[in-house]
Amino acid sequence: MPIPSTDWNSHYEFFHLTSYRFVSDERRQVAMRNVQFDMNNLAKIAAASIGFEECANVKKLAEGLFNKVFLFTMEDGSEVVGKVPCRNAGCPHFTTASEVATMDFARTVFKTPVPKVLAWSSKASENDVGAEYIIMEKAPGVELITMWPEMDIKTQFKVVKSLARIQKAWASMSFPSYGSIYYPADLETPKSCILRKADGSQVEESRFSIGPSNSQDQFSGGRRAIDFDRGPSPIGDTIEQYEQAVGYREIACVEKMADLPLPLVALNGPRTYIPSRPKMLTALQNFLRLIPFMLPTDSSISVPFLWHGDLHMRNIFVNPEKPWQILSIIDWQQNALHPLFENAGQPSLLDYEGPPVEGLEKPTLPENFQDMCPDEQEEARTLYHDRVLSALYRWLVNRQIPLLYKAMEYRDTTPFAILHLSEMIIRGFEKIYQLAVTDIRDEWPTIPGVQAAGTPEFPIHFSKDEIRSIEEDAKGVSLAVDLMKKLKYSLSGLMMDHFEVRKEHYDAVKAILAKFKGDIMDQLGCSEEERRLWDKTWPFDE
Repeated sequence: MPIPSTDWNSHYEFFHLTSYRFVSDERRQVAMRNVQFDMNNLAKIAAASIGFEECANVKKLAEGLFNKVFLFTMEDGSEVVGKVPCRNAGCPHFTTASEVATMDFARTVFKTPVPKVLAWSSKASENDVGAEYIIMEKAPGVELITMWPEMDIKTQFKVVKSLARIQKAWASMSFPSYGSIYYPADLETPKSCILRKADGSQVEESRFSIGPSNSQDQFSGGRRAIDFDRGPSPIGDTIEQYEQAVGYREIACVEKMADLPLPLVALNGPRTYIPSRPKMLTALQNFLRLIPFMLPTDSSISVPFLWHGDLHMRNIFVNPEKPWQILSIIDWQQNALHPLFENAGQPSLLDYEGPPVEGLEKPTLPENFQDMCPDEQEEARTLYHDRVLSALYRWLVNRQIPLLYKAMEYRDTTPFAILHLSEMIIRGFEKIYQLAVTDIRDEWPTIPGVQAAGTPEFPIHFSKDEIRSIEEDAKGVSLAVDLMKKLKYSLSGLMMDHFEVRKEHYDAVKAILAKFKGDIMDQLGCSEEERRLWDKTWPFDE
């Protein structure tokens, strides 16, 4: 290839983590996100994808936890976006191959506004770039987050209605197997993609196939290094077999991982709680025993659907002149074919801090609103506004996508919590899970899945001593969670969910962490031995 006029390989920031640092396990975290490849060749491919010989400019657009994203600009101002996955994004080849096919499927079959892929390669060893990559159209419009704060609630609801129309298409067809979408040529044993419509009719999409799941729960927290069945599930597999596979996966990880993943929402240590592999395995065995009774009795919400699981405001692009018009939805990496009830939560753009809306309730202001001070009233109005939008979304889904609303209703039940919490066990929540299991005994005869099975006896026996131990340990976990909340509050948002911080805040955050650690040990009255154990369990780099 001819030498480009600009040596894009001289840009250090293209290949290295430059926008933030980690305060926990930094060396490994950074190593996973530094990617070496030939940017000169990638720029050539980006230019050729829209009929140019070379790029006039290349810049890094974003640096997320799993990918590096670049903007390639041509001499006439034309732009395309390039994406290179980091090593922690998923399984080589399958990560990119499934993302490309999933974007194509969503765009051509569901008619979802998704950037068109212009060039791609899922095999780093077979291309001139030396890495997997995707070149795609630049999403038109602007990120929803730039418009949302200035919208009134009527306009915000129009955005929600636009999103619900898109979701209605996703809910219109189910798949024959759990897994991820691929092109047949990218799989050794491709499985037919035969879709079932709401009226029971079937249609085969021969351009696509179903292969191993590439969802994040298959690879996060060290799971990538562990060998277990990642699918696709055999056609006809039941939801019970799907959930059992989750349990066997988690058991394999607890047994085989050299280091268990850090609990991101708890500060575990002496006087709080220290996770235990044997206790995790006991909790997971109980999960397997409960699966048949916790599943929804309506099988229509258990079959595989394609869903975008991360609908936050930076992934949705809208028309700046008519901001209720959704022009593009990005970031389809790791969106797999899961049971509908797993993905049926409200879009994350509607998330808020406060009590969730239940059923079709109509939110109201507090009865004592008039007695509140101005600051309290403003806080109450904000919460009321957020809950109204959530309620409007639920009302809209109930009216226009009843199948999705059924799934949302199931998510509000204790049986769903028992299934969902199982994936938190490996992060030190085995005792919270066990406490939930002991609590469900009181509801046992009223659970639909139990009734459908003829109301058998509760399948797990706890002695009084075991229950007492579970309750004590659960209190310790709750204290650990409270400590992490206090720590994050003291950091005023400077530390993000995976312990990453902006570079300019790194030293300040480290100082706060050191002080907080000393304060914890003083407040808990730790002995010298307990202080040494805190040094061992402390999740942050010294």
